[in-house]
Amino acid sequence: MKVLWLGHNLAYPPKTGPLQRNYNLLRELAKRYEVHVLAFDQPATRTNDIAPQDCAQALSSFCTSVDWVSLSKNSRYWLALKGLVSKDPFEFHWLKSLGMEGKLRSCLARIPFDVIHFDTLGLAQYRHLVRNSGTVLNHHDVQSSLIARRATLESNFVFKQYWKREARKLRESEEKWCPRFNTNLAVSREDQAQLLDIAPSASIRVVPNGVDTSYFRPRPDPGGRTLLFCGSLDMYPNGDAMHYFFKAIWPKLISRLHNVEMHVVGRKPPNWLRNLSAKDRRIHLPGFVDDVRPYFQKATAFVCPIRDGGGTRLKILDSLAMGVPVIGTTFASSGLYLDHEKHILLADTPEDFVRSVEQVLSSKAFRESLSDAGVEIVNRVYSWNVIGQSLIEAYDAAKFAYDKGIYNNK
Repeated sequence: MKVLWLGHNLAYPPKTGPLQRNYNLLRELAKRYEVHVLAFDQPATRTNDIAPQDCAQALSSFCTSVDWVSLSKNSRYWLALKGLVSKDPFEFHWLKSLGMEGKLRSCLARIPFDVIHFDTLGLAQYRHLVRNSGTVLNHHDVQSSLIARRATLESNFVFKQYWKREARKLRESEEKWCPRFNTNLAVSREDQAQLLDIAPSASIRVVPNGVDTSYFRPRPDPGGRTLLFCGSLDMYPNGDAMHYFFKAIWPKLISRLHNVEMHVVGRKPPNWLRNLSAKDRRIHLPGFVDDVRPYFQKATAFVCPIRDGGGTRLKILDSLAMGVPVIGTTFASSGLYLDHEKHILLADTPEDFVRSVEQVLSSKAFRESLSDAGVEIVNRVYSWNVIGQSLIEAYDAAKFAYDKGIYNNK
């Protein structure tokens, strides 16, 4: 089978959620299929010392061909203003490109693809160019739901109205485009149910997020009182999680536990967090790191106080794969098949969070029980070789639907 992966990122380096997912899925696909990649280059997803040519070279080690198009140089603010007078949501303007359209036309004319993978909703605008292939639309999250939650949390009236309008436009786009693809992909059963509520006639399969179990391997319990959070801090859900943690949880925690330390690993820490770290030596901000495993190896527990966002949290899976006990909100673990007090500790109030941290830090036997169960479920359910098979089955279904004429190209 010949597959074209139309992407909104170059899937390298695989250090953040969508890139980590895409890199590993591409690698699994390439074990079985002839895979070609045509994607937008997002400078924000790579460090300054990595060029798009480096990303393409890395993917070319297992993909048949890799090509890219630069994103529009228009500012996000200009695109957002433009969207105010458009029926399309921001993402469609962000990913609108004559360069991408031209390269896609050329690629489709040269190679008879069996399946074309559109990796995010905003790329659906190129669906009309595909005539002779099965089509797959991937959803890293349910974007309308994510933005609707953002609107409910926004205190600024103008921004709240903007997010409400954007959520409505995203929902209308999901309703319009999901049925026009042979197969849609959701990362969890919860996301699948939401998409089916929006577009009941769409075919939607679950292809979960996963973890590279050959890279993230169990470590011995280090003891101590070291907490860890990993995530790009310029992304709203992560920034909000840390604001909540240090405002509502941290003061209670340090009043009851001595010698506890917190490592917050991720790019672009906000100024308020830098200032707090400068005043409190227990808070460490290493920024972006190329390899997070040394931090997992030293962590007594991983905290994930995320209250907003979409998809599923890959860093929870990374933590479980390394045998690091996880304490997180119910929202953070949504979409993951994890049981409270077996694989993870769920805590939805500051008091519950503090109590759970105390429980984990005080008992090595309890930590080891959580660790063993976490490693087991990750290897059984969330390793990329297992998840890659579910993607292959989704592609087979898309091709079958196309061959049988079960699709809508309006």
